Amino acid sequence: MKVYLVNPRFEATIWSFEGLQSLTGTRFSTTPLGLVTVAALTPEPWEVAIADENVEEIDFETNADLIALSAFNVQYHRALEIIAEFKKRGKKVAIGGPYNSLFPEAFEGKCDHRIVGEAEEIWPEFLRDFEQGKARELYTARMEKIDVRKSPIPRYDLIRGERYNMFSLQTSRGCPYNCEFCDIIIMDGRVPRTKTVEQVIAEVDHCVKQGAHYIVFGDANFIGNLPFARQLLKGLAEYSEKNDYPIEFSCELTINVAHHPDLLELFQAANFYSLFIGIESPRKASLIESGKMQNTRENILEDIRRIHSYHISVVAGMIIGFDSDDKRIFKEHYDFLQELGIPFTTCGTLMALPNTPLLKRLEKEGRLLSLEWTETKGHGSSDCNFVPKNMTPEELHQGYNWLIRCLYRYDSYADRLVTALNRFRNLNKEHKRASLDFKFSYLLLKLLGYYLLTFDLERMRFFAGTFWRVATGGPFSVSKWLEFFRWIATHRAFRQYVTQTQGVPEGQDPKNPPFADVGMLSGVPASSDKSFDPKEPEGKPVGAGSL
Repeated sequence: MKVYLVNPRFEATIWSFEGLQSLTGTRFSTTPLGLVTVAALTPEPWEVAIADENVEEIDFETNADLIALSAFNVQYHRALEIIAEFKKRGKKVAIGGPYNSLFPEAFEGKCDHRIVGEAEEIWPEFLRDFEQGKARELYTARMEKIDVRKSPIPRYDLIRGERYNMFSLQTSRGCPYNCEFCDIIIMDGRVPRTKTVEQVIAEVDHCVKQGAHYIVFGDANFIGNLPFARQLLKGLAEYSEKNDYPIEFSCELTINVAHHPDLLELFQAANFYSLFIGIESPRKASLIESGKMQNTRENILEDIRRIHSYHISVVAGMIIGFDSDDKRIFKEHYDFLQELGIPFTTCGTLMALPNTPLLKRLEKEGRLLSLEWTETKGHGSSDCNFVPKNMTPEELHQGYNWLIRCLYRYDSYADRLVTALNRFRNLNKEHKRASLDFKFSYLLLKLLGYYLLTFDLERMRFFAGTFWRVATGGPFSVSKWLEFFRWIATHRAFRQYVTQTQGVPEGQDPKNPPFADVGMLSGVPASSDKSFDPKEPEGKPVGAGSL
């Protein structure tokens, strides 16, 4: 029998990096880890084919016996269209993936089979039942979380790897923290379950053999299990050195990585170029409210500076719309990010997701506006499905529009990029970076053409001015200049997305925020920029100020 695994097309989001495609020749940002993992879990003699609609057309005339889709909430409507097309052709269709696992009611009655939860055990069971003609409509994973050490190497040999910017892998599932808005702990639990170091290295090697140059680890918290993270980073560093640094890595983790210098040394040695950190808010009260206590214990500016000094960029997850946020929060976010020196932020409005503690609290308080999660764009969007506490939904949208446009103005972005790169220091001996190859050289030529061979003088000044400020602002290093070209290129994607969804960035002025006459709403002057002190009033910006 044959199964056809389908990943529906994503609508444009800040994560799509669509503005990069003409420079890189790729078609989408990241590979579909879920589908290639399910492919690896499919037992013989089943045949497996994968169609990722983000990089190729779906074959609706396939002779497959079973069609299986995976979908996030933002893929929901397209998934329903695909299901309907296959149903017209008499095909049996199953649905799995994150949105179905978090909110299976969304697909009830829409397809033949729903598969809820981790696939390692229920997918083979479902296929056995399907072969025998007795497959149920609903399969739900057991309450006990699976042992991820039993998860096989993802079948990246079944996709066109050259069409993606990055390959994705996972070293663990689960996160030890308990953030109110997060759905990860609902699906994966709070106890990190890790693969073996050897297992992860084998997966990395498989990606390298499929042509990967970048790998992003999709763990909710890469350092959720610190002893394992140390061992894994040592293994990745050894692999990188032995194989002449074929891969650059990135991952998501918590800010406390900055308090472990040995970890930062290992991240640099293993060839990590970027870390995604959920900073969320400049306000201590908002962090406490959401359960993000790990972000309140130290000075975040000092933490970010320390990470930058190891030649590692930071991507910030930021959220607007906490109950502790009033109308001054937009200017606070802007000033905070400018001082942190974080070029790329997935700043978006708070969403109450299915089955999260946040949803349950807001439902109890009668503040939910809608339970329609399929319209939200996630990070980098102004969706909100509840009534904010200290502003109206319209004011939240207005403030967000000002903030995101100001952040991706040429001058604002240049300031953050220069701040970050001029903190790079040669704390470890530099080694070869994976991107220094023919493909990168070709990208560099196209990038120079885009910014310099143009009649857009503003774009030209942005590139030349930022280049000069980086060149004269700190010590030379290969990593520093590689990051400059990486983030100057990706600004094109960010700016394109913001322009299409919110308006031209230069249409908003950082010096003229909305609601500028608000004054003191929570006992803290709007101009406050003192360093974070856990003993100071809760409205205080976190970590802002000089080190």
